Amino acid sequence: MKKLETIVADILSVSEDIIHDESNAKNTPNWDSARHIDLMMAVELAYQVQFSMPEITGLQNLGDMRRLLQQKGVEV
Repeated sequence: MKKLETIVADILSVSEDIIHDESNAKNTPNWDSARHIDLMMAVELAYQVQFSMPEITGLQNLGDMRRLLQQKGVEV
């Protein structure tokens, strides 16, 4: 299973070296609303989970996504 940072870097077409828990649309290249949808779908597929709209809209950064996955029982 790919790690979360790898999935994010792949979707955003950036180096994995710049991805960290504080990464978000404001401080990460190519992270726009369209790529955010692609990212959420890729994470759901990779980890076999589903996010609700309130969960998705509540995410502020990659750390939030990691915590949400952990709440769903995913080892991240």
